Amino acid sequence: MPATPAEKIRSRMGVRLELPQPDERRRLREAARLSQQDIADAIGVTRAAVGHWETGYRSPRGRLLANYVDVLRVLQGAA
Repeated sequence: MPATPAEKIRSRMGVRLELPQPDERRRLREAARLSQQDIADAIGVTRAAVGHWETGYRSPRGRLLANYVDVLRVLQGAA
């Protein structure tokens, strides 16, 4: 899958998308009173994928990583 313009710019500028630790991801979601399905629907993945990300079993990549980091940043601002 080719890189998006935003991914190319982030790469060129050396900007890294940092994910909080899995426990913090879950804490942020729960503090916002959202379900894993709510997050999955917003990103366009399955509920199971969000569950894997929150346990650290798997990590998102590419566009999914960017979208998940964006969602978590919104949740951090809301907390």
